Amino acid sequence: MTKVNDDDLDEKPLDPEMEKVRRKMVRLLAVSIGVMFIGLMAVLGAIVYKFTQRDAAPAAGDLVAGSSMTVPSDAPLEAVAALPAGFVIESVTLDGARVGFFGRAADGSMRLIIHDVSLGRAVADVVVINR
Repeated sequence: MTKVNDDDLDEKPLDPEMEKVRRKMVRLLAVSIGVMFIGLMAVLGAIVYKFTQRDAAPAAGDLVAGSSMTVPSDAPLEAVAALPAGFVIESVTLDGARVGFFGRAADGSMRLIIHDVSLGRAVADVVVINR
């Protein structure tokens, strides 16, 4: 059998330069573990926050997007948009509870009339001119 030398079993001290490198590596390892731990806690916190919050999608009978009016779940909402006499609608747009009617008035001017369904009235009458 081979004889084991006692000098091979004992760890010899590192020279000062290698000791500095070893300390830097240990410090880098500690910082890396700390950053990974903080990142993991942030992700877990975000997951817990997401699951404890109420769903963002409105259910039937909830609010219409961007307004404070409730929609009845058993019947459709009914409203009347009073447009000026002779107004010819060219296009209609919808944004939450606001409806925009673009067209020509009886005098031929181009207009944008915005009707708010939650208020039940026109909130803007914009005359459009080309320059």
